Amino acid sequence: MAEPNVLASPLLRLPLEIRLLIYEYLLLPSTSPSAGQGTSVTNLLSDYHTYHSSDTNNSPFTLSVRTIDPYLGAHSSRAWRRRSTYYVRTGILTGASGPFLTTTTPTTYRVLLSPYSAHLRHTVPSLLAINRQIHAEASKVLYSTYTFSFHTSIEAGVPFLSDLTPLSRTHIRHIGLAKKGFPYTKEFDRAEWSSLMSYLSSNLCLRSLDLSVVAGRPGDDGWDGIAPITASDFGLMQRMKSEWGSEVGGLDLEWVEQLFGVRGLEKVNVRALVEHCPRPMSEMMAFWIAFSRSVEGGFGEWVRGVMVGN
Repeated sequence: MAEPNVLASPLLRLPLEIRLLIYEYLLLPSTSPSAGQGTSVTNLLSDYHTYHSSDTNNSPFTLSVRTIDPYLGAHSSRAWRRRSTYYVRTGILTGASGPFLTTTTPTTYRVLLSPYSAHLRHTVPSLLAINRQIHAEASKVLYSTYTFSFHTSIEAGVPFLSDLTPLSRTHIRHIGLAKKGFPYTKEFDRAEWSSLMSYLSSNLCLRSLDLSVVAGRPGDDGWDGIAPITASDFGLMQRMKSEWGSEVGGLDLEWVEQLFGVRGLEKVNVRALVEHCPRPMSEMMAFWIAFSRSVEGGFGEWVRGVMVGN
């Protein structure tokens, strides 16, 4: 038997084609941006690699998911009641055990809205909560349309996706991620990345991936005179790692191998998030700079060759 509110809903008496047009009108980006800046980023977790200058989320078809700074966000179970909490490293403790021990603090995530998607703040909770049928129909329009970008807030990925209904989660097609430069990667970064890749490969049917990689460019001569690494070179490095356990120049490609576990993609965009770095004083730094020079060239070609269509 149908739900009483389904039978009484004028919206559900309309043909499906008309309902879809209504959902698109309510959920797709506005053709003209609203006044203001969408959602404030003032209480996001501070990180040297979050690139706040470009993290304003002005793309009409992107919804950014970011970690809240636990000391600036509301410490309220009421405010977080619909969102999973997780722990982030938030400071340095000094004491007898050592001067560089970090502490962990519970926090959660926020979804940033752009001037093109500011209306979702009202339309999503009012529309998707009407009844199961409207939720099923409208959630496909919402979650299959937007790119959900986590940038470097990798730790927010699994909690955000897990909080969605199973039906909504199956509709997600586009994800955006950023990978920190390997000289700065810590063990907890590796664990968070591994966890997210495992979740994506097991629970989502993605069609496109926007991958940003932090790249270092020396401030004096830049990448002048640095030979790029080709796609075939990266393939050889992967083979050396898998067959002989050796890493060229200390370059950690394990995160890429975990990324390759995400299947069924039709499109992969790879771009470099360029930052200034000192001149290389070690083999590892020299190789990272060569890798950085190749992010949008040989590395991107290699990644697309492995992931697209497989």
